Parts: sequence; structure tokens; C-alpha cells
Amino acid sequence: MAKATTGTAAPDVGGETPPSPSREVMFDLLGNSRRRRVLRHLLDEREITLTDLSARIAAWENDTSVTDLSSRQRKQVYSSLYQTHIPRLSEHGIVAYDADDRIVRLTGDADRLRRFLDVDGPERGHFSYQWSRYFLWTAVVGSAAIAGNWLGTTPATHLGTGELYGLLTVTFMMLSVSFVMAVEGQKLLGVGD
Repeated sequence: MAKATTGTAAPDVGGETPPSPSREVMFDLLGNSRRRRVLRHLLDEREITLTDLSARIAAWENDTSVTDLSSRQRKQVYSSLYQTHIPRLSEHGIVAYDADDRIVRLTGDADRLRRFLDVDGPERGHFSYQWSRYFLWTAVVGSAAIAGNWLGTTPATHLGTGELYGLLTVTFMMLSVSFVMAVEGQKLLGVGD
């Protein structure tokens, strides 16, 4: 007995796989947070039952564990995935759904999906937090220095407010250039990929 499968990821008659969705289609597909979450899970686990996938997404959306989900929470996400999101992703060859086994498989280009989702390893997340802290502390220290200058309580009272604004602006500009070079430097300079 043949399994019922939805999706367009199987090779066509000529043996070619369907073309990847255009950039515009990808942005449209990834405009929904639930679909983004589906793809993030499938990038980690290439094949998963729809039941398990919907439970994980429901747990994330409800900020709880899978074991603490109510039946209603599970059903809402399951229905949404089954009726809307999985067919939409399948229609564009990104996933395939086996209706008999209720298994969702990632069939699209994982590297391309990662680029669209900006999903990298844990270092990328730490890296982003590190930079956000640099910007935060620069803003806090700069604002405190300017406020202290207005009140006449900082050691830099010999500097005018305009000079402090200028110093803070230059500091933010240097920090921004450093951030761009750290994140996009290789691409901007044409080094590497």
C-alpha cells in the first residue's frame, strides 16, 4: 500500500528536484512565527511526528513544558500546523508530510533555511548578547556622565555638555563600526564565502 504524502520535494519525472522558493516567497513563508518555529525544530531534528512537533511548539508558545500542556493547547497548535502551516511549507518543497505515519520531514535546503532564519550555533547567540551589552553600557555610562555634568557631580565637570555629547557620539560610532565589522566584516571585505 502506498503512503499518502503531501509535498513537492520528491524528484519530478525528469529526475530534477523542484526549484527552491524565491526570496520573496521565503520571506512570506517565514513571516509567520509558527512556521519559523517549525523550521527551527526541523533543522535540529530532520524528521518528527506532527504530534511531537505540535507539542513542542505549543510548549514554547505557552512558556511551559510539554508535560504541562493542556489538551486544548496541543490541539490548537496541531490543527493549525495540520491545516495551514505544514501544507504551505510542503507546497513550496520545504517540508514533506507523510499522512499515514504523520511524520514531517525537512526536504528543503537546510543551509539556505539557516541563512533566512539566521540560525547559527550557540556562539552566535552569545555573540549577539555580548554586543547588546556593549551598546547598553555605553548608553548607561554616557547618559550618567551627561546627567552628572548637568548636576555638576562628575569628575568630568571641566568638559562641556556639547563635548560630552560629541564624545558619546564618537564612542557609539566606533562601537557601531566594530559591530558591523565583527558581524558582516568578511562579507563586506569580500573575504571567505
